[in-house]
Amino acid sequence: MPKQSKQLYRMYSPSLDTMMREVLHTLGDIDFANEVELEQVEESVLDPDLRESIKDKVRTAHQKRRQPYADLLETLRRQQHRQSFAA
Repeated sequence: MPKQSKQLYRMYSPSLDTMMREVLHTLGDIDFANEVELEQVEESVLDPDLRESIKDKVRTAHQKRRQPYADLLETLRRQQHRQSFAA
């Protein structure tokens, strides 16, 4: 590993990186579950107006579920950014 890469690696807290990976994984799980639910609605609800209404509710619930993790990820990225300048 080049010397510069080792220096860059040391700038970030391993626990911070682990937390960011876990949050990203959780966001991926939430997004995947949302896509599955939207596909199920698309395939099972025949009435177009009802289908769109249900899909809107699913999207709203998805955003509410996802937002705290997106906010946490942004906070972790800011911490990582501050650590990189402190090193």
